[in-house]
Amino acid sequence: MAKKAENNHRKLCRQFPKVVRNFDPSVSAHRASFILAGAAKWVNGTEITYMFVEKGTLPDQNVVRKAFKTWKALGIGISFREVNTADDAMVRIGFDHTDGSWSAVGRDILTISKDQKTMNFGWDLSADSYGMTTAIHEIGHTIGFEHEHQSPFSGIEWNTAAVYKEFSGPPNNWKKNEIDSNIIEKIPRDQVLGSAWDAKSIMEYQFGPGLIVKPESYQNGVFPPGVISKNDKTGVKAFYPPVSKSSYVPLALNKSVPIKAGSGKQVDFIFKAPTTRKYTFQTVGELDTVMVISELVNSKKEYLSGDDDSGTNKNSRIKLPLVKGRSYVINIRVLYTAGTGESSIIVSAS
Repeated sequence: MAKKAENNHRKLCRQFPKVVRNFDPSVSAHRASFILAGAAKWVNGTEITYMFVEKGTLPDQNVVRKAFKTWKALGIGISFREVNTADDAMVRIGFDHTDGSWSAVGRDILTISKDQKTMNFGWDLSADSYGMTTAIHEIGHTIGFEHEHQSPFSGIEWNTAAVYKEFSGPPNNWKKNEIDSNIIEKIPRDQVLGSAWDAKSIMEYQFGPGLIVKPESYQNGVFPPGVISKNDKTGVKAFYPPVSKSSYVPLALNKSVPIKAGSGKQVDFIFKAPTTRKYTFQTVGELDTVMVISELVNSKKEYLSGDDDSGTNKNSRIKLPLVKGRSYVINIRVLYTAGTGESSIIVSAS
């Protein structure tokens, strides 16, 4: 019963409202499912910038900094950098202890106004090891992962009466709709890339005895260790494998280059501007993509612009001024391709 008492006194992450995508009737359910399954994930190679817009305590800030480094130390293709202004920050972090802990999920962050937070920590992170667990968990949301127990592959059957009683009381004090959205409801099966439930995941809640009916092996509770699990590491590297500059495909002015990537995959290009002027980068073909352009500065990437054509009849298109002699990386994540005809990218001078 000690574990039950511990669970009763543990505050949990509260799910941030997801961006709801509505598609034109011409978009098939098959195509929409691929788009939705990958839409929250960042283009691999992205440098995610963050800022503490509410300062909190220095020990709490340092826990968050260490949590970012913990994800990066896995050898993933995305990176993190602290910045000093909200305009430069994709992730804006607060420490309001009246608001619980939460984070927007993945690229949904880009839809949030720059004067609003995208992540909050609702309790002291430096008090014990649960603070680091919380920080790693919230950053997991930031890089595009949702709650593990809401996976449609978990096979969890809840004792709903016990769940409502447990989480409507302290310390979470959630309303029924919050319990539904954070625990009971499953992510639609056609919006998930994966096939297994990882009860040890950093994205898994702790649940005490009596809340789960099935699987029977978890009737006495789920108690994840609070660290990035083996399956977490495999999953995050599948979406964000290490990026090698040697894999960049060169682009030349006015020359079409094939996009050799299937649904859910990515291809990376590099372009060196021959003159200082405006250039247009355009994808061609029947595919849904997210395209991001960054400038290489001292071997680091500085984000310039991005476009998302998914679920539309358009193609990704970015027009921006480039400087002679400087190199630019063009990352294209293919959310869906019909597989009919060749798709490509072309750059032209404006």
